[in-house]
Amino acid sequence: MSAIRKFGPLVLGVPVCLAAGWFELTRALAGREVAWVYVFEWPFYAVAGTYMWWRIWRPATREEGPTTPLPAAGGSPVVDRPAEQVAEGDIDVGLAAWQDYLERLHAADPPGGPPDPDRSGQVLQQSVQRDGDEE
Repeated sequence: MSAIRKFGPLVLGVPVCLAAGWFELTRALAGREVAWVYVFEWPFYAVAGTYMWWRIWRPATREEGPTTPLPAAGGSPVVDRPAEQVAEGDIDVGLAAWQDYLERLHAADPPGGPPDPDRSGQVLQQSVQRDGDEE
Protein backbone atom coordinates (compact mmCIF):
# COMPACT_ATOMS: atom_id res chain seq x y z
CA MET A 1 0.00 0.00 0.00
CA SER A 2 1.49 3.31 -0.97
CA ALA A 3 2.33 5.85 1.69
CA ILE A 4 0.38 8.54 -0.19
CA ARG A 5 -2.79 6.50 -0.01
CA LYS A 6 -2.25 5.67 3.65
CA PHE A 7 -1.06 9.03 4.99
CA GLY A 8 -2.45 11.45 2.37
CA PRO A 9 -5.84 12.04 3.99
CA LEU A 10 -4.21 12.63 7.36
CA VAL A 11 -1.43 14.89 6.06
CA LEU A 12 -3.87 16.96 3.99
CA GLY A 13 -7.00 16.82 6.13
CA VAL A 14 -5.63 17.82 9.52
CA PRO A 15 -3.79 20.97 8.37
CA VAL A 16 -6.81 22.05 6.30
CA CYS A 17 -9.08 21.66 9.32
CA LEU A 18 -6.67 23.53 11.58
CA ALA A 19 -6.24 26.32 9.00
CA ALA A 20 -10.02 26.63 8.72
CA GLY A 21 -10.21 26.84 12.52
CA TRP A 22 -7.58 29.61 12.51
CA PHE A 23 -9.49 31.46 9.78
CA GLU A 24 -12.69 31.24 11.81
CA LEU A 25 -10.86 32.45 14.91
CA THR A 26 -9.78 35.59 13.06
CA ARG A 27 -13.37 36.12 11.91
CA ALA A 28 -14.69 35.57 15.45
CA LEU A 29 -12.21 38.05 16.91
CA ALA A 30 -13.30 40.54 14.24
CA GLY A 31 -16.85 40.44 15.59
CA ARG A 32 -18.68 37.65 13.75
CA GLU A 33 -20.31 35.84 16.64
CA VAL A 34 -21.41 32.77 14.66
CA ALA A 35 -17.75 32.08 13.80
CA TRP A 36 -17.12 31.04 17.42
CA VAL A 37 -18.96 27.81 16.70
CA TYR A 38 -16.61 27.05 13.82
CA VAL A 39 -13.56 27.93 15.92
CA PHE A 40 -14.25 24.77 17.90
CA GLU A 41 -15.85 22.74 15.13
CA TRP A 42 -12.88 22.65 12.72
CA PRO A 43 -10.33 21.41 15.28
CA PHE A 44 -12.90 18.82 16.34
CA TYR A 45 -13.05 17.62 12.74
CA ALA A 46 -9.25 17.34 12.74
CA VAL A 47 -9.30 15.25 15.93
CA ALA A 48 -12.21 13.09 14.72
CA GLY A 49 -10.54 12.52 11.35
CA THR A 50 -7.27 11.56 13.05
CA TYR A 51 -9.10 9.11 15.29
CA MET A 52 -10.91 7.52 12.33
CA TRP A 53 -7.65 7.34 10.38
CA TRP A 54 -5.97 5.65 13.35
CA ARG A 55 -8.83 3.15 13.72
CA ILE A 56 -8.70 2.22 10.02
CA TRP A 57 -4.94 1.80 9.72
CA ARG A 58 -3.90 0.34 13.05
CA PRO A 59 -3.12 -3.38 13.02
CA ALA A 60 -5.71 -5.77 14.37
CA THR A 61 -5.23 -6.33 18.09
CA ARG A 62 -6.97 -9.67 18.37
CA GLU A 63 -6.15 -12.95 16.74
CA GLU A 64 -8.48 -13.85 13.95
CA GLY A 65 -9.75 -17.40 14.28
CA PRO A 66 -12.24 -19.36 12.24
CA THR A 67 -15.76 -18.08 12.80
CA THR A 68 -19.04 -19.72 12.07
CA PRO A 69 -20.47 -18.83 8.66
CA LEU A 70 -23.68 -16.86 8.46
CA PRO A 71 -26.63 -19.13 7.80
CA ALA A 72 -28.55 -19.05 4.53
CA ALA A 73 -31.89 -17.27 4.47
CA GLY A 74 -34.36 -19.20 6.54
CA GLY A 75 -31.55 -21.01 8.39
CA SER A 76 -30.93 -20.95 12.09
CA PRO A 77 -29.01 -17.80 13.02
CA VAL A 78 -26.08 -18.35 15.33
CA VAL A 79 -23.92 -15.95 17.27
CA ASP A 80 -20.77 -14.97 15.32
CA ARG A 81 -18.04 -16.43 17.54
CA PRO A 82 -15.08 -18.70 16.91
CA ALA A 83 -16.38 -22.07 15.71
CA GLU A 84 -15.16 -23.96 18.77
CA GLN A 85 -17.19 -21.69 21.12
CA VAL A 86 -20.56 -21.97 19.38
CA ALA A 87 -22.88 -24.46 21.03
CA GLU A 88 -25.42 -26.35 18.95
CA GLY A 89 -28.70 -24.44 18.91
CA ASP A 90 -27.17 -21.19 20.23
CA ILE A 91 -29.59 -18.71 18.63
CA ASP A 92 -29.28 -14.95 18.53
CA VAL A 93 -32.85 -13.68 18.90
CA GLY A 94 -32.10 -10.24 17.42
CA LEU A 95 -30.46 -11.80 14.37
CA ALA A 96 -33.42 -14.15 13.91
CA ALA A 97 -35.85 -11.22 14.02
CA TRP A 98 -33.73 -9.26 11.53
CA GLN A 99 -33.57 -12.21 9.12
CA ASP A 100 -37.33 -12.70 9.40
CA TYR A 101 -37.83 -9.02 8.60
CA LEU A 102 -35.53 -9.29 5.57
CA GLU A 103 -37.37 -12.40 4.36
CA ARG A 104 -40.66 -10.50 4.46
CA LEU A 105 -39.12 -7.55 2.61
CA HIS A 106 -37.67 -9.81 -0.08
CA ALA A 107 -40.96 -11.62 -0.43
CA ALA A 108 -42.82 -8.31 -0.80
CA ASP A 109 -40.24 -6.72 -3.12
CA PRO A 110 -37.77 -9.26 -4.49
CA PRO A 111 -34.41 -8.01 -5.70
CA GLY A 112 -34.02 -7.63 -9.43
CA GLY A 113 -37.27 -6.03 -10.44
CA PRO A 114 -40.76 -4.99 -9.49
CA PRO A 115 -42.80 -7.53 -7.56
CA ASP A 116 -45.73 -9.47 -8.92
CA PRO A 117 -48.75 -7.32 -7.91
CA ASP A 118 -50.84 -10.28 -6.75
CA ARG A 119 -48.06 -11.86 -4.72
CA SER A 120 -46.77 -8.69 -3.06
CA GLY A 121 -50.22 -7.64 -1.89
CA GLN A 122 -50.74 -11.01 -0.22
CA VAL A 123 -47.31 -10.95 1.42
CA LEU A 124 -47.78 -7.41 2.72
CA GLN A 125 -51.19 -8.32 4.14
CA GLN A 126 -49.65 -11.35 5.86
CA SER A 127 -46.86 -9.15 7.18
CA VAL A 128 -49.33 -6.64 8.62
CA GLN A 129 -51.33 -9.48 10.16
CA ARG A 130 -48.16 -10.94 11.73
CA ASP A 131 -47.18 -7.55 13.15
CA GLY A 132 -50.69 -7.07 14.50
CA ASP A 133 -50.66 -10.53 16.12
CA GLU A 134 -47.47 -9.76 18.05
CA GLU A 135 -48.97 -6.90 20.02
